[in-house]
Amino acid sequence: MDMIGIQYNAKLQRLVKQVKASISKEIMPLVRQLAPEYTQDAVVTTDAWSDLIINAISTLVSRWSSPTVQAAGARIAGEFVQSSLKKSERDLKKSAGIDVYSGNSAMQDYLKASAQQNAQLIKSIPAKYLDEVQTLVLANMRSGMRPGYIEKALQEQFGVTQRRAKMIARDQTSKINGELAEKQQKGAGFEYFQWIDSDDSRVRHRHSEIANKVTAYGKGIYRWDDLPLSSEGKPIKPGSDYQCRCIARPVSAREVKANQDAGRTAPGVYR
Repeated sequence: MDMIGIQYNAKLQRLVKQVKASISKEIMPLVRQLAPEYTQDAVVTTDAWSDLIINAISTLVSRWSSPTVQAAGARIAGEFVQSSLKKSERDLKKSAGIDVYSGNSAMQDYLKASAQQNAQLIKSIPAKYLDEVQTLVLANMRSGMRPGYIEKALQEQFGVTQRRAKMIARDQTSKINGELAEKQQKGAGFEYFQWIDSDDSRVRHRHSEIANKVTAYGKGIYRWDDLPLSSEGKPIKPGSDYQCRCIARPVSAREVKANQDAGRTAPGVYR
């Protein structure tokens, strides 16, 4: 992830830790309090204690889906999208020397939709976390597991949620970077782009092939209106695959012509 993605992930991790703190404060003391009842050897004819757990978690769900919390998530999402936009503008300025105008209605609609999508993803983090916690706690209590065991299971679930938040940050960073690059490069008049991978062991084999393939325009160079194909045979752009870290470098028609004149192309190969 780039710095913006790292900062986005840090905010999501802070949210996960806050939810965990509320679970530790309000759910685990209740589990310990109810332990003598649900761990007894006698046949339990009712799960009366389960209502207490469900009500406690429902209270947390209400708290973490409140308008105040949703507004905070919307702010985080909006800041992330705007920071990504500014980075994309800087990148195009650096690579092509072009100042980009991002105030057009199409771009503003895209930014609004991206912010809304990320706000929903942020909202899903505590919702999914608490739903999984309820399932985990009730299942283990019904199995007669001691509070210490349940606490350990909750710690593992915390780790799962942390990783999910990180995947959201990483995936959205890649997707938005790629989509902004396409919109701004095309808006600036670039018909071509060069697919550049991260040049490490985590690069997908197909993405490495695309980056190194010599086309009619040059090495790893394609047209925005004639994209390369994924391993499933579908048109694909840098950053569009799940957690893809590839980027698109703008390529001018002049550069393509220079490649063709110098014999650095493969005539007839377009993708």
